Amino acid sequence: MTLKKPFQWALLAAGAAAAVVLLRAFHVPGAVLLGPMLVAIGFALSGAGLKLKPGIFLPVQAVLGCMVASVVSWDLLGLIADHWLTVLVVNVLSIVAASVISAVFTRRGWLPGQSAIWGLSPGAASTMMMLGEQRGEDPRVIALIQYLRIVLVTLTAIAVAGLVGARGGSAAAPPATVFLSGPVSPGVLATLAGLIAAGLAAAMATRRGQAAFWVPVIVGSGLHLAHLATVQIPVVLAAVAFGFAGAYAGLRFNKQVLLACARLLPAMLLGIVLMIAACIALMWPIQRSFAGVDALTAFLAIMPGGIDAAVAVAHGMHASVPVIIAVQVMRLIVVTLLAPRMARVVSRYCEPR
Repeated sequence: MTLKKPFQWALLAAGAAAAVVLLRAFHVPGAVLLGPMLVAIGFALSGAGLKLKPGIFLPVQAVLGCMVASVVSWDLLGLIADHWLTVLVVNVLSIVAASVISAVFTRRGWLPGQSAIWGLSPGAASTMMMLGEQRGEDPRVIALIQYLRIVLVTLTAIAVAGLVGARGGSAAAPPATVFLSGPVSPGVLATLAGLIAAGLAAAMATRRGQAAFWVPVIVGSGLHLAHLATVQIPVVLAAVAFGFAGAYAGLRFNKQVLLACARLLPAMLLGIVLMIAACIALMWPIQRSFAGVDALTAFLAIMPGGIDAAVAVAHGMHASVPVIIAVQVMRLIVVTLLAPRMARVVSRYCEPR
């Protein structure tokens, strides 16, 4: 592509918007995430050379943190307290499943070195790429596995939503959207701006990108629960955040990396499919524990693709967003605490003797 960068960005934005409109016309769930992702993949594979630096993704993480805080309530905390064991166990089991699958792939040499261990984690993609690179693994291979996982999980979630989402909502389902579609008060805007700014400042001060997410979650939830401020997300802001998340994942693909890893793609896809299958098996405990929760909510809750993809697909569908966020927030905590340690244990086990 020979267009100058500003025109390329403008073309990407226009293409992403058109894709969202087209997908929404066909009632495709998660259109605001999937449309920009697919268009960005097309640009990346065409050799456009467009990239979104990780720092640009921090505001998206901050908006996502506000999104989580907006649904935190005493009822949600009671829901988590009533089902904490199930939520904890299914998330730990998802990490164990990823560890077993990656250990088999590493032992059999289906993926080079120990890239499977760091690539198949059900979350914390950037952390896994960094840790894998520190242990001498090719970060391009790990990144390709991680972002292929995000795309395939999103497509699987959309397929599940299309199959079961239209059959009716769960008994626990909230209104069809958790976002503000009408006028936004100055107070809400001020609260959002403050939380996003605090998240970005904490991330830059600590040099930990996750702070951009967790500061708005913790501070926003506290303000929300204490009735000191109202945390709500305008639907336009949510759509922009989902769009950036999709474009960020899509632009991570690279034609040179894909060509270099072409022979590894079957093994990568197999590992990701096995990981998704393991999470599908974990839907059953969620449905058993949470009364009235349907298959769509259970899958979005346990899917190894992140809160942004889960909420984007749930948006407008008859899925229980509180249940999804309860399980996915616990997933973030468990993955952050356990996944790097599990990966190190498995990598030591798989080292050649």
